[in-house]
Amino acid sequence: MTPASGAEKDPTAQYLGRILVRPYASSLKRRVVTLIKACRAFDHTGAPAIPYIAAWQAHDNIWYEFAGRRFLALFDCPGDRLAETFRSRVVDQRVYKWVNMNAAIQREVRTQAELQHVRSHLRDEGIIQGEVDAVYKVDSPRSGIVWLKDQAVVEVFETDRLCLSVGHLTLVTKEMRSEEERLEKERLQVSLEMAGAVCHELNQPIQGISSYAERLLGELTPGSAVHDHVKGVMDLVGRMGVITRKLMKITRYETKDYLKGVRIIDIDRAADEPPEPQG
Repeated sequence: MTPASGAEKDPTAQYLGRILVRPYASSLKRRVVTLIKACRAFDHTGAPAIPYIAAWQAHDNIWYEFAGRRFLALFDCPGDRLAETFRSRVVDQRVYKWVNMNAAIQREVRTQAELQHVRSHLRDEGIIQGEVDAVYKVDSPRSGIVWLKDQAVVEVFETDRLCLSVGHLTLVTKEMRSEEERLEKERLQVSLEMAGAVCHELNQPIQGISSYAERLLGELTPGSAVHDHVKGVMDLVGRMGVITRKLMKITRYETKDYLKGVRIIDIDRAADEPPEPQG
């Protein structure tokens, strides 16, 4: 079998894109042919990086002119559906930026829903900077949750009002899982310190309110309205005491939805305690 015939039988050697079969400028087509040859050769070296060529025009979704074999295998789909499948499988995008050379690196995280609203902005940013550098957390049909580092250069073709993103993806799952574990520990430590401070500051007032309410209750006529009100205060103080005890038992970082776009610590799950009955 000759290399040429092997390439013909390789499904990834088949052309995925649009540019070569549509009426675009000859200069653009020549550039795409050159890039595809280079990417295809690199893809067959077995190097860890996964090459790709993406293209887009204004108000149009991205499509791929070339995608490495492992890219297609990771999402288990035909080439003409790769862009759509990739978008639907993104959990979040993470961008790391220097605020300045002396400051810590700033991390920006966008969920899949947030990406849909800023996609045009991100494209414009890539055109201005001439490059793309981000990490995607994706849910692969074959491998489950994986992280892909995306690095590419952006080429603009004014005549055709089209952009090419020529780059590669690198699997960085081990590194990102390590970062997730580190962040989890940091969040837990902050939660523990906050819980300890809250309990320390609240315990004395709670004890004082409970003591005063108990004395007052003993001086009131059982069944009277005031007696019932004071008893209600004592019940609420008791619930506050239960909450502070749960805070002291927190062992992991867990959150829950509170308001739109806002999450708070889920004390019950974080402390492995049953939730308080309502009412």
